[in-house]
Amino acid sequence: MSSLLTFPLVAEQNLKDILIGGKSGKNISTTPLLLFSGETGTDTSHAHVSGSSQTSFLCQLKRFLGAVLPRQHPEAPLLQLDSLMSLPPLKLGLTSSETLLAGTIRSSAPTILSFAKRGSALPVKHGELALSPALLEELRGRLEQTVARISEIIREEKVADGAVERLERLREVSEIQLKEAASGETQFRAFLLLKALHSVTFSYDMQRRLRAGRKGRNNPAGVSVCGLRSLTVSLERHLVGPHTANINNCYGSCAFPLTNANNHAVLLNSHIESSSVDERAPCCVPVAYEALEVMDWNEQGTYLSIKQDMIAKECGCR
Repeated sequence: MSSLLTFPLVAEQNLKDILIGGKSGKNISTTPLLLFSGETGTDTSHAHVSGSSQTSFLCQLKRFLGAVLPRQHPEAPLLQLDSLMSLPPLKLGLTSSETLLAGTIRSSAPTILSFAKRGSALPVKHGELALSPALLEELRGRLEQTVARISEIIREEKVADGAVERLERLREVSEIQLKEAASGETQFRAFLLLKALHSVTFSYDMQRRLRAGRKGRNNPAGVSVCGLRSLTVSLERHLVGPHTANINNCYGSCAFPLTNANNHAVLLNSHIESSSVDERAPCCVPVAYEALEVMDWNEQGTYLSIKQDMIAKECGCR
């Protein structure tokens, strides 16, 4: 439905002040207004001006991620994402290369959805994609599989009530029909939803790995063996989500037999044990990492930047 009358979104109390003559309560003559939402359906709680469908989608996605991601409350100060070193940003849009889009769709790396314009609550430019029929079908299939997996995780982990329903609403507004040409905006929504859900599956997969690692971490002597532990950091404020990242860290002993050691660590440990020389002993450190993908919106469009070596995924003695 088209808007008959539009104006910037205002709070309910501010609208009331406008209609009754301000906070002073002074009565003024008003003309009744009939306000139409740009959305379909009866829910007008997030009505916006033109371009509202993508804004509404992002708001729904933000609420879903807030409800479904594991609860973590790090005390560390907020980290600005643009302070992290990354590969040069790549523009995502109608002219994006097939190779870039295919690689991003197939990547399982967690993704942060961010607004590059500081202080802005909403992206300033909406996105569209033009995927080839084959890649569009792959996106549709991967999204269906991921939605099914997230639904299973929600039930197994007993996530917040209503999470499955919220996920279903997001799936519906991002659905790519088999017999109809999907609009560029629909393709973009499906793409964003898939990448956001990758973050959810990554978080729960990592949580399960860490739980399994804790069960077998201690040796019979009670000494903690080198292994991966959870470490959550805060991220910047202007995010759709997630607002934190579990980057992990490595803790534990590097006594013989060494965990995932290279030749240098083996020789170093042997040398230290056979003599009393003052040398640095092998340390438990990350030896493999996962990247973090960040999608930024600004006045020129949507950009993907890849922050390499962000998340520790394997530990060893070095």
